[in-house]
Amino acid sequence: MTKKAPPPKEFSYQGVDFHIGYAKPAADKHKSDPCRGRINPLDPMTGKCLTKRQLFGKASDAPVNHIVHGKDPWDIYNKREAEASYLISVMAQRGLLSGVAVAASDDDADLAELARNYKQTLFDIHPRWMKSTVQKYRSQYDYMVNELAGLRAGDLNDTAYKQLQEKICRNAARDATKHNTWSYGEIPPSSARTRLFLLYELIRCLKAEGVSIPVAPFPYNGKPSRQMLLLDRTDHARMIPDAILRAICADPVIQGQAEILVDAGLRIGECTGLLFDSLRWLDTSQGRMYYLDISGQVDDNGKRTELPKTKDSYRVVPLSRELGESLARYRHKLETKYGDLSLRLMCGQPCEDEFDDSPAKAAAWESQVRAQISTLLRKPSAFQVIAANRVYLFDKRAQDAELYSQLVAHSLRRNFCTGAYCSSGLNSSKIHRRMGHAYKSLPPQKATGLTPTELRLMCLEKHVSHTFYHPANPLRYDAGGPIRGTEVPACCIELTLMPGESVELTVEDTEPGTVTRISGEGLTIQKLRRDERRNVTYDYGLLSLAETTTVVKKRKLLG
Repeated sequence: MTKKAPPPKEFSYQGVDFHIGYAKPAADKHKSDPCRGRINPLDPMTGKCLTKRQLFGKASDAPVNHIVHGKDPWDIYNKREAEASYLISVMAQRGLLSGVAVAASDDDADLAELARNYKQTLFDIHPRWMKSTVQKYRSQYDYMVNELAGLRAGDLNDTAYKQLQEKICRNAARDATKHNTWSYGEIPPSSARTRLFLLYELIRCLKAEGVSIPVAPFPYNGKPSRQMLLLDRTDHARMIPDAILRAICADPVIQGQAEILVDAGLRIGECTGLLFDSLRWLDTSQGRMYYLDISGQVDDNGKRTELPKTKDSYRVVPLSRELGESLARYRHKLETKYGDLSLRLMCGQPCEDEFDDSPAKAAAWESQVRAQISTLLRKPSAFQVIAANRVYLFDKRAQDAELYSQLVAHSLRRNFCTGAYCSSGLNSSKIHRRMGHAYKSLPPQKATGLTPTELRLMCLEKHVSHTFYHPANPLRYDAGGPIRGTEVPACCIELTLMPGESVELTVEDTEPGTVTRISGEGLTIQKLRRDERRNVTYDYGLLSLAETTTVVKKRKLLG
């Protein structure tokens, strides 16, 4: 007779590693489940078991040792996923793995998949539901998930939400034993009422996790509360102060990844999936400029795929020169020890004998970045500064709870997007291109990508604009060269003249109220005014200073 092999002591679930210890205590040998298992989640970076202090806030540095009982070790092993889901939900609530329970947070995420992954978490955060209620809700939840098939998170607006409610009611009535017909306005069947309640709770919780769902959920045949509508429109952590961003970027654990997220506005999966070869450069009239070629992302298992989120996600994004030079130096330093790293993940970790960018390491690194950014944003000192910048105040407690839920790694992308619209001077089409968003008014992207000229202009627009790394840079030219016009609009032009040379300078007054100042040592300046206007069209503009457009007084809204 062959002895059955013991089950594994290690397993992974939703990107988190776990360890199981099996035992058969003598005191339990008379019970129906005499075998005991202790499940411990592992810290993604250290590989050690999390402690009760870390996970539950208890005054103990002992391992978590989550107890599971079963008939034998294999029975315990078969229960691992349900128990791991519970532990992951607690880790997410503690900020240790922010966003793990919900793998995708953008508007292209499939709602049915999100709901399926979030099931255990939803029931874990409602501990007051009775056991009989949970059993009933679990079966109805599965029916509700089936109704979500084919819906994307970003498509669920008010109209689609109402149609989904009607669909749930019609299908429930069709399967009922007594009433097989139903029309809108009638009382929903009993099973539909349960599914509608679960749908309402699911959407509310997913939005709190950072999933971009347009609708503010409301009960069947009702309307969303005024407060929920207001919370949807305010306090979404879209303008994070520079001091907090610099503190995040200076954190030694996530320094490189955080800097890319802040300066380029990438999705975190795209950032984790960057290859060393994704960093590219070109030489311009203003020196060497850097950009990122976004051609893939890392999936939930840490494997890089050449299929980004959407077809519009294939793009190039300019980098500040300071960050580009820093990343280039980092690559050169590693390649002196490990050789060519062109096709290796930039998020990989150097070890003694090799460069480790395995899927497990990439998944662990991404989880660590998510958790660390969320932890830094939610620190009391940082949270108070972000909350103090809010313009509208109508319910501080509710707004603080909503803001806290929005302070996740994706906040850096939201912050970049808002900064692009408010202070970059770029038009909407270019911002959509840089963010990797679909924009119906844009022509399809060329199969060959951007031309060298388009790449050069894109990088120069970044160079002359204020960024996280530098103020607006001037354009510098040698006046003796063949200059017929600046390559991009700029607030400052520096021309170098040889002694005794002269130059005729024509300044296009593209905006009303523009003030032109010409200064230098030993210059003789003659100004001639011409009212003739040339038909010049720029799709890029430089905006006024922040001091001229800042809110100077805020007060509580009345009524």
